[in-house]
Amino acid sequence: MSPIKLLLITNRYPAHRDDTASPFVADFVDGLRHNDVDCTILTPYHDADYYDDDFSITRFPWGETKRTIGSLSLFLPSSWKKIVAYFREGYKMAAQLHQEKRFDFCLALWAAPSGMTALRLKRRFGLPYAVWCLGSDIHTYARLPYIGGRIIETLRQSDRMFSDGHALGEMAQEMSGCRYFFLPSLRKVTLIKPEKELRQERLFVCPGRIEKSKGVFDLLEAFHFISKQHNSWSLYYIGDGSAFKVLQKEVKRRRLNDRVHLLGFLPTAEMCRMVSLAAAVVIPTHADSLPLTFGEAIQLRRPVIATDVGDLRYFIEKFNVGMVAPPNSPEDLAKVLSQFISEKTDYSEGFDDCAAELDIDAAAAQFADWLKNHLSHKNIMREAAVC
Repeated sequence: MSPIKLLLITNRYPAHRDDTASPFVADFVDGLRHNDVDCTILTPYHDADYYDDDFSITRFPWGETKRTIGSLSLFLPSSWKKIVAYFREGYKMAAQLHQEKRFDFCLALWAAPSGMTALRLKRRFGLPYAVWCLGSDIHTYARLPYIGGRIIETLRQSDRMFSDGHALGEMAQEMSGCRYFFLPSLRKVTLIKPEKELRQERLFVCPGRIEKSKGVFDLLEAFHFISKQHNSWSLYYIGDGSAFKVLQKEVKRRRLNDRVHLLGFLPTAEMCRMVSLAAAVVIPTHADSLPLTFGEAIQLRRPVIATDVGDLRYFIEKFNVGMVAPPNSPEDLAKVLSQFISEKTDYSEGFDDCAAELDIDAAAAQFADWLKNHLSHKNIMREAAVC
């Protein structure tokens, strides 16, 4: 039996292993290929230092090279020109690829804009598709006038709706009336040095984008609250973002330069080593489904202190891998940080089971099995209709 030919449309695809542009997608594609699914990836072009692309990856131009479509301001006419170009060029390339390769199925990562392109392909060519909801498509864009209606229609016309979080899936299910199926998104990371050689320092690590919405200022304020009581502890931020320089100034203003360090972007191996040295990973986000940083911390066997958004509480409490604080509350986060330091709880028993539930290879196998059964059933129904 020949492999299933899948067109995977995604808003972001990493240029290389250290690229932070949705790195889990490359791991998911590798998993699909190990399950006899032949993937062709369609994604918008974005600037990178270098690319590991092969013949299966097509990057279409749309008039922007540095920003994502989701970061464009909807109040600027220049943004709308680029948004129109994104949909036009993305669909044109998708149609061309389908006419060349005759795909069996399409998987859209994010209901918008990828799902909207998949819906156009279905209407023109009859190509079936599924949508994988991954956060901003449901949390943000599905609530906008007109765009929200298009997203709901995209979900309703799909053959199946997946979500990388239970809370997110329930929200999409309520909006669309379509049942969701959990499909985790996780970037695979490994520890370079044996764990026994690493020493858990008196430090917290906060990996991820340096943005206000990620709660980085809440964390700084919370750490400032506990800094005198726990004067041997430090805080490290790993990552870059639009709030990086402002956060630097806040660190200086609070006179925490010797205790709080902004490391900027780190290659994956260095990031993993730094996380493995930490007493805990802190995820102070205001709104997320299940951040990739959570899965990375669990794989590196580090406990997580996170805000109660999305599925973070669900997984932390189910597997007892950390502690939860209310979002948008530096005072409450400070109490939890201080409690973590004082209690010295061993969270190690739950790491393996939690990592197994979020495993990206298992997610790829799950999707591949469903896809094979789904297409087989459609073929049987088509043959029966002909008879």
